[in-house]
Amino acid sequence: MQIELIEHASLTIPRKERFTIARGSSEVAETFWVFIHSGGLTGQGCGAPSEVTHETSMTMKESLKTLVKGLKDFEFHQPHEVADRMDKLLPGNPSAKAAVDIAVHDLAAQVAGLPLYRYLGGSRDRMITDMTIGIMSTRDAVDRAVRWTKQGFRALKIKVGKDPRADLERLRDIRAAVGPEIEFRVDGNEGYTWGQALSFARAARELNVAILEQPVPAVDVEGMRVLAESSPIPVMADEMVLTPEDAKKVRWANAAKAVNLKLMKHGGISRAMEVDTICASAGYRTMVGCMSEPTLSIAAGLHFALASPNVRWLDLDSHFNLASDPSSGLEFKRGHLVAPSKPGLGIDVQWPG
Repeated sequence: MQIELIEHASLTIPRKERFTIARGSSEVAETFWVFIHSGGLTGQGCGAPSEVTHETSMTMKESLKTLVKGLKDFEFHQPHEVADRMDKLLPGNPSAKAAVDIAVHDLAAQVAGLPLYRYLGGSRDRMITDMTIGIMSTRDAVDRAVRWTKQGFRALKIKVGKDPRADLERLRDIRAAVGPEIEFRVDGNEGYTWGQALSFARAARELNVAILEQPVPAVDVEGMRVLAESSPIPVMADEMVLTPEDAKKVRWANAAKAVNLKLMKHGGISRAMEVDTICASAGYRTMVGCMSEPTLSIAAGLHFALASPNVRWLDLDSHFNLASDPSSGLEFKRGHLVAPSKPGLGIDVQWPG
């Protein structure tokens, strides 16, 4: 395959509801779309910059210009060759690279005539995803939890990290409202000290929480190690794992029991597969999560997750909170996200205007 033309555009998408976590809140999602043309086919991808990836809208625009120029007429047989080329062109900037990498995978799977998850070696076509409940009043959190579970969600990801006592009260009230069958996943987004996190985990143990995600700052490797050893709830690393090298450091330090993979922070599917392989070798099960992404890149995360036997959890829900998503094609059935059966990502994009 040869990259004949790369087009890219940015789009600010309003959220249906303000989204608040320990680090801050937002009302819009900044997205960057990539379209790669080759042999009469078009691969589509999308990236979402964030402070976790150390990218902004401005850096995304500049990095995409560099990648487009450096990939013009590039010939490749496998998508990872494009990922290698991008790393030679530009350090860092994983969300920009993810947008290109997703488009390349979409294109390669179309050429093969297979849905992307099958092109990657997977056989299952669906997984249970959670719905995230941001930091808000207990009453509002309970209302949202009840609403989403009535719509079919069988797992909830509850954001904490500002006030351990209030967080615990909110968690207890949500559990009382939705019952014992809904799986709870709790995410601290680096908001606690390790002492707060350990006290929180011990108190929350009775609430049947499956995982406690990145409760302390990403730089606090020792705090994560202590928590991994002492917490009654399995501790998951997220913000501290961006690269395969980061995954190795977590493994060497025994600083987690699981890892959250995100295409935006790793640089796309190719690099996420590398991180997942390292996690599997360490005995760490993985989750596939998301940033502020539309259906197009959510689908890419789903296809990747379906192809990896090491992926235990799915946290792909940001598209449900977008007021005007130009991409569509994912089904939600009985708590599961279902991958399209069409070749490639199988997602339709109708650009506004």
